[in-house]
Amino acid sequence: MSWKRFIKVRTVIFSIILLWSVFQLKPWAELNLDWGFDIQGGVRVILQPENQSVPMDDLVVVVQNRLNIYGLKDIRVRSASDLQSSYLVVEAAGLSPEDVESLLASQGFFEGKIDNITVFTSGDVRVDKARKVLRYDKASGIYEYEVPVMLSPEAAKKFAEITANLIPVGYNGTYLNATLDLFIDGKIQNSLQISSGMKGKEIPIAQVTGGAQTYDEAKQNSDFLTAILMTGAIPTTMEIVSMQRVSPTLGAEFLRSTSFAGIIAAALVGLVIFIRYKSPVITSAILFTALSELLITMSIASFINWELDLSAIAGLIITLGTGVNQQIIMTDELKLGKTKKRIKDAMFIILASFATIFSTMLPLMWIGIGSVRGFAVTTIIGVVIGYFITRPAYLAFIEEVM
Repeated sequence: MSWKRFIKVRTVIFSIILLWSVFQLKPWAELNLDWGFDIQGGVRVILQPENQSVPMDDLVVVVQNRLNIYGLKDIRVRSASDLQSSYLVVEAAGLSPEDVESLLASQGFFEGKIDNITVFTSGDVRVDKARKVLRYDKASGIYEYEVPVMLSPEAAKKFAEITANLIPVGYNGTYLNATLDLFIDGKIQNSLQISSGMKGKEIPIAQVTGGAQTYDEAKQNSDFLTAILMTGAIPTTMEIVSMQRVSPTLGAEFLRSTSFAGIIAAALVGLVIFIRYKSPVITSAILFTALSELLITMSIASFINWELDLSAIAGLIITLGTGVNQQIIMTDELKLGKTKKRIKDAMFIILASFATIFSTMLPLMWIGIGSVRGFAVTTIIGVVIGYFITRPAYLAFIEEVM
């Protein structure tokens, strides 16, 4: 093979992709990567719907909306399955397990009743989130919250019909003789006095109020109520299968340790390769190809917004290990003689390894849950890059060298 053909056919494509990878990752600034919760911290919850016939897409939308009440950017909700059941995987930075459990463990069917007659449900109200109030009442010594809601015309009319038959009671007839009881999943959450001035009137705007002993508790109750009112009921109850919380401090320390271990491992591998081949060119080519494969894999993960967690990093390590091993096998094949048969044998080794790993990881990518899915995705990306880009380029280069 001539150097001109070598440059045109194999190296140019490899060089363009490698150059794109550098600009995609932006290593001169902060790396353009989405780190998983194992690194940046957060909570990962796997939920199993009780009713498996409910469309998973509907569940994803409702749960995503409910969690986004907190205004957090880094919330991911997706469906997953094994051979028997479907699951919902929730990954959120900034939420505690208690927050997730309170928001998702129940369906959240909201009702407002007067004299045990349903006046409205969550589908009849619209929350004015911007006017939500949380304050401390010195007289009572508790933190109070108010959630403004706008009732639908049907709910306002029903409120007027029911309250028209009520009687003013209390000092100077301040309140009506029934309360507005708020229920979530059939459990009463609060009972509100109804002002006598609302008797028989279609009220388009109302205040849902409550209180707690501490600020954090009041804020949690307020956020929970807002989420229920804004998103409605989840189509089915869901059981929490597993819940994992990761500290960002531990994740950052692990990342530093992994980077240091990777540098030491690369140095040792390079030393072993140099002792075997006694050639700095071959040693540098193998290490450069492995580093390029890592860089391209990470850039593709960045491009598709795939989070790199502990399992994804494990997939990168597996890919690099098999890549170095295959490059050594290809080098040995060519050392025995640079013939067409030897080159075909070397390419067959690449193909066999690619087919084996790809076929093994593909089912895990589709049915895997949590960390298994991350491992499968990064491994598949790595072997595809190795088969189509980096190892053919290495083979072309080593042909010329040898």
